[in-house]
Amino acid sequence: MSYMLETHGIKKQLNGKDILNGIDLSVNEGEVVVILGPSGSGKTTFLRTLNFLNPADSGTITIDGFSVDSAQKNKKDILELRRKTSMVFQNYNLFKNRTVLQNITDGLTVVQKVPLNEARNKAFQLLEKVNLVDKAYSYPAELSGGQQQRVGICRALALNPKVILFDEPTSALDPELVSGILALMRDIAKTGITMIVVTHEIAFARDVADKVVYMEGGVIVEQGTSKEVLETPKNEKTIRFLRTLLKDVEYYI
Repeated sequence: MSYMLETHGIKKQLNGKDILNGIDLSVNEGEVVVILGPSGSGKTTFLRTLNFLNPADSGTITIDGFSVDSAQKNKKDILELRRKTSMVFQNYNLFKNRTVLQNITDGLTVVQKVPLNEARNKAFQLLEKVNLVDKAYSYPAELSGGQQQRVGICRALALNPKVILFDEPTSALDPELVSGILALMRDIAKTGITMIVVTHEIAFARDVADKVVYMEGGVIVEQGTSKEVLETPKNEKTIRFLRTLLKDVEYYI
């Protein structure tokens, strides 16, 4: 069986400490995978190894049939793999000196060599979907956190990636802005694009995820459907984490 994304033996050390210790993960096309785990468990590091923003020391990453050995990578292979992904960052990572429109179109015109008019048309279509057309010529500093994150999501979608990587996309937002971003992500999930989401938003994982992965100590402790992992977890570490995170919520146990 061929997967949209597959990793084998992903390992990463930092200052002699194992951050990732052999991550194997298979993701089908169109699946939404949520990665849960405590701070320091390696979730974000793993996500960043998938597009070589933070390359692994060893292990193989395959996306849409294209494989790269982390220990024998080269710039050409990394660029090819990155073209199959886009990323939504925790702190937005918009270019402060570029307008909203430019933040979306630059990746299309510079990386994918899309003509400027075509790139602008695509950007406006996406901005319309997130109700930000009126902010097209604004700069990031003029936007709220929720608006910046919506622009970040538009930028990711504009590239037509095979896989979108979300790194805790709501954690930097004020609580009243979180639901809007999660609603947008739910809409994206309905389009059938493959999504890997690092988050602590359990309700989103329960309602949207096809697969939930629990990481701790740089390894995958448990994985399965959202119902399996969130309602009937088998590993004591998963149970302890969910109890800590959810406290009085009892649907998972």
